[in-house]
Amino acid sequence: MSHFSSLKSLLENNFECYFFESIDSTNSYLASTKYSTMPQICITREQTKGKGQHGRNWVSQKDGSIIFSMRKSFNEGMNLNGLSLIAGMAIIKSIEAECQLSGLKIKWPNDIYYGDKKLAGILMENTHYKSNQLVLVGVGINYQLVDTNEIDEPWVDLSRILNTLPNFQQLTAKIINNILFFLEDFQINGLSNLLSEWHHYDMLKGVRIKFRESNIELQGQIDGITHQGALKVLTKDGVKELYSSMHIEYI
Repeated sequence: MSHFSSLKSLLENNFECYFFESIDSTNSYLASTKYSTMPQICITREQTKGKGQHGRNWVSQKDGSIIFSMRKSFNEGMNLNGLSLIAGMAIIKSIEAECQLSGLKIKWPNDIYYGDKKLAGILMENTHYKSNQLVLVGVGINYQLVDTNEIDEPWVDLSRILNTLPNFQQLTAKIINNILFFLEDFQINGLSNLLSEWHHYDMLKGVRIKFRESNIELQGQIDGITHQGALKVLTKDGVKELYSSMHIEYI
């Protein structure tokens, strides 16, 4: 806990916190933790069996990344489409403020890029408890990684972008507090605040893709997102809305 003592003092008081030197998965830990009406946060210096989107491995080096998961409850009937975009925007705004860095983009639905390289990823998992939807937001942000061949896509970390790295714990606290603030705003305003700025952070605007609909392959051009957070694609058959990136192929 001594490593995290200053971090805890920087977090909002209404978090139920769990800190680890090393853990298999922060998402898995919170998923097995007793339900709480308070937002719950699990933070670790190292994650040994982290998962990314669609079951991909989530590579972790001790203190090389900012790694945490947050669990928050929402009303049963609330539409949570686009929530990963809300978390992504909260992360970007935090890094912009703490690092005076511009040029970050969101690759729909859950990655943050600097140029053509991945800086951060978000994993969303939903469960239910009585009349609540419980949302797990898993976050991994590359801070200062040792060169590795374990990552199967182009990546970058903050140490390769910035001349001076921000304080690790201050940045972590800023991101966690900001995500909670953005999630609470989402409960009131939905995606309206995100949509007003989406064009500035949209990495995929104008990109052509192939995808399948009812076993038919279609092609189209990405044209932003809908008010429900779906990817909007212009095709010869009209506008299509995609809610998963699983079967998208970039042309």
